[in-house]
Amino acid sequence: MKKVFFMAIAAVGLTFASCGNKPAQAPIEEAVDSTEVALEEANAAADEVIAQLTDATDAGTIQTALETVKAKVAEFLAKNPEIAKEYLAKVQNFLAENADKIKGLVAGNAAVAGLLDTVSAIPSESVDALLNAGDALKGLGIDAASLAGKAVDAAGDAVENAKDAAVDAVKDAKDAAVDKAAGAVNDAKDKAGEAIDKAASDAKKKLGL
Repeated sequence: MKKVFFMAIAAVGLTFASCGNKPAQAPIEEAVDSTEVALEEANAAADEVIAQLTDATDAGTIQTALETVKAKVAEFLAKNPEIAKEYLAKVQNFLAENADKIKGLVAGNAAVAGLLDTVSAIPSESVDALLNAGDALKGLGIDAASLAGKAVDAAGDAVENAKDAAVDAVKDAKDAAVDKAAGAVNDAKDKAGEAIDKAASDAKKKLGL
């Protein structure tokens, strides 16, 4: 699944490279910007849930935070598995560093303790590991294959949209160049006509006509 997803992303770059035209650079920059924005979103979401976990004083608060993690992992998997991996890894790192405190808060609640173990155990060292953790993700009610498939479809749509944008940009540039050239020719004709008229007028004046 990861290979298919990144092949789709790579196709964006190949599409623009084949155009060989400057106007096509804008969609590439937009694609890069959108990825950076998504990563910033994931990091912000991770920081937010980490803040909730930091301030937690009981199992209920921990459960609320972990339910948020479930929802965000599913959301990011549907957008881009790489972003989901980054988000989950950041949250898991916090859970590992604060394991004693958090486990102490949920010790008397088997359901929350089980949820904590499930979230902590999902492999996030790579996209492949995350997408292949089907059973662990299903324990959270997440269908990784289906969500990753949506991400691939979204990437494919992005490729097509970016390709169309690149073609339109090239066409617009050509049309603008043609219009500019036509305008220059017309200006030249007008100026030439004015010069001829002026020369004829001057000649008539000299002849007293």
